[in-house]
Amino acid sequence: MTFNSSCSYAGVANLLSFYGVDTEDRTIALEMGLPFLFDCEDGRYVSGPMLQGAKWFNLYLKPVGYTMTEKEVNKERLCDYLRDLQYAMLGIYVSEWNKHAVIYTGMRDSRFCMLNNKREQSEEPDALLFSEQELLRRVDEKVTVAFLNKSACETIETESMVRHSISVLRSLAKEIDGFCSKERSPTEIRSSMNTLFRAILLDGITMLDLIGEAQISRKLKIVQRQFMNAVKENRPLQLDQCLDMALLNSAIAEYISLISIHA
Repeated sequence: MTFNSSCSYAGVANLLSFYGVDTEDRTIALEMGLPFLFDCEDGRYVSGPMLQGAKWFNLYLKPVGYTMTEKEVNKERLCDYLRDLQYAMLGIYVSEWNKHAVIYTGMRDSRFCMLNNKREQSEEPDALLFSEQELLRRVDEKVTVAFLNKSACETIETESMVRHSISVLRSLAKEIDGFCSKERSPTEIRSSMNTLFRAILLDGITMLDLIGEAQISRKLKIVQRQFMNAVKENRPLQLDQCLDMALLNSAIAEYISLISIHA
C-alpha cells in the first residue's frame, strides 16, 4: 500500500503479480483516472480508494488484458468456495469496525492462507492464516469474492464517468452547504464524516496529493482540520460557523475545473 486506504488497490496489484504483471496501487489509480472519479452509492458519497469493486477495477484491468469477476457468496459456503479457487480477493474484519482487503492464496496446514495487503515498512505479517472457524468470524453474512481472468485487451470509455463525477461533486457541494446551515447533533456530525465529508476531505485530499495538486489539497486540509476540531467538541453545532465555507466551496470549484479538463 502506497497511499491511504489503498488495500483493495494493492490487492489488485498483488492479484496481477500471480499472473506475471508487475504494477502497484498508485499506478492502477493513476492509469484508470481515479483522482477524477466521484460517485454516490447507497446515499454515501465516495471517491478515491473507496471506489472499489469490479466496476472500478476493470477500468484498469481490461486495457491490460484481464477482467475481474465478483461472486457474492453466503457465509456458510465461503470456505468450500475458496478451496476451489487459486487466488481471490475478499474483505475480512481485522477489528470490530475495520474491514481489510486480503488475497486468498490457498491452503497451508489445513488453514486458509491470506496475503496481507499492507505498507512496505509495516510490521504487520505478510500472510494471515485462519482456520475455517476463525475465517468465518471475520466476514459478513454475504461475502464478495473477486478473482481475475485473462481476457482480450479492451479500451474503456471513461468520459461519461468523468462527466458523472462532475455532477456528483456539484451535488456533494450543495448537500454540504445544506447540512452545514443548520444545527446538528454530535451523532449527526459524526455520521456525516463517512457519508458526506470523507469523499472530499479525506479521500479527495489523498487523490489530489497523488497527482501533485498541492493548492487545492492545501485548502481542503485547512477545512479538514476545522471539521475534525468540530467533531472533537462533541456538542450540537452549526458547521458553517466552524468551517471556512468559502474556502471549501472554492476548493471544490477548483476540483471540478480540474476534472473538467479530463472530461
